[in-house]
Amino acid sequence: MNWSELQRVPHEYSDKLHQIDENLIRLLNERQSLAQGKRCMPEQDVVQAWAAQYGIDVPQINWLLSCLNHSLHPFMPSEPGELLQVLPIMKKTVLAGYEYAITHSMQHENGSMVHLEIKQLTTEEAVAHFRPQLQLDIISETPYAVFRHGASGGGGRSKLQFLVTPRLPEPLAHVHFALIPFAAPMELPPKEIILDQEVRFD
Repeated sequence: MNWSELQRVPHEYSDKLHQIDENLIRLLNERQSLAQGKRCMPEQDVVQAWAAQYGIDVPQINWLLSCLNHSLHPFMPSEPGELLQVLPIMKKTVLAGYEYAITHSMQHENGSMVHLEIKQLTTEEAVAHFRPQLQLDIISETPYAVFRHGASGGGGRSKLQFLVTPRLPEPLAHVHFALIPFAAPMELPPKEIILDQEVRFD
């Protein structure tokens, strides 16, 4: 086969799946009409009730609802653009042995890069590697779109960056921050290969 040939990707698609997909598209259209361009999110206790009722993790429900809201804000800059200045935020809270700190925002021409640091405080257990399934939520009269834009961590610490559009105002008097559970669903867990044999080099 050469580069000019196209081959159909094999997949299974049943009448039942077709019916479900058509209903999803119809409901999406209805939801967008009702939202009228506004950000619409239920309270987290409602999300938790849905999670218990349908057996879906809370972070995955929040991911879905966030995707529906992002469809109202299609602009996501590929790059934040030129750095204009650094805006201190320094919002800090402690929950269940972890310290969460929103330290600052790098104010760029196309948006704001908000930095979050998470630190494990408990010393009773060994320092653990943890994976934050969190999304930044911004409460304000201005609608904001938020996108994960990088993460790193290890040794009981984690750092996350979020690209926010439009750019955050200065000062931040009427802007409030929160973190909500957030994770894209995976139909199958990734295959894990463990390399644990002795290796010698001659």
